[in-house]
Formats: sequence, structure tokens, C-alpha cells
Amino acid sequence: MRIPAWLTLGVAILVLIFGAFRLWLAFRPEKKAAADGDDGAVRSRSRGIYAMRKRTHLLIGIIYMLLGVGLTATVFGWNPFGNSIGPGTTEPTPQTAPTKQTIPIDQLPKPDKK
Repeated sequence: MRIPAWLTLGVAILVLIFGAFRLWLAFRPEKKAAADGDDGAVRSRSRGIYAMRKRTHLLIGIIYMLLGVGLTATVFGWNPFGNSIGPGTTEPTPQTAPTKQTIPIDQLPKPDKK
């Protein structure tokens, strides 16, 4: 079973959007209290994803952007593993290639008409 290309592209777009959001978090302007040197106070009030350091947001954002680009590239034929996964195939020779003949016709005699 193959995954449809539109579904893979949809997931890739979501991954790219989330990666761009993480990059935005990494480069957003500092709050007033953080600019005064009270970084611990601001971080203690922040919760969840906003409590992470900017460098971490940058790293995770870059990883998400690379994953999104990789998903998009696989839709267009890029195989990250090359020929290392999957069965090996050989080019058929003229002796083993499918023939151009039609299905053989039955050689039985025609039935008698009564």
C-alpha cells in the first residue's frame, strides 16, 4: 500500500510550519524583565514550550525544517536509503522478457453441430 502524495505533502507542510514557529520563537525579541538581567524570573513564569532556551528552539526548528524538506523530497522521488532497502531487481534479457505473442488459442476441435 502506498501513502498518497497529497497526504505526505500535507504532513510536510505542517512540519515546516511548526519548524518555522520554533525558529520564530528562537529569534523573537526579549521581554523587558529578561533584558534587565532577570532571566530566571521570566523563565520561571513561562510554562511549556515558552520556558525553553532560544538556542534549543533554534536547534529543534532546524531539525523540523530538515524533516519537512526531506518529506517533500521523498514525494518527488528522493530515496534517502538508496538501494539498500528492498528487493534487488535485474534488467530482463530478451530470452526472459515477456513475449509479444497473444494468449495461445485452444487447439481442441470444434464441437459437432447436431
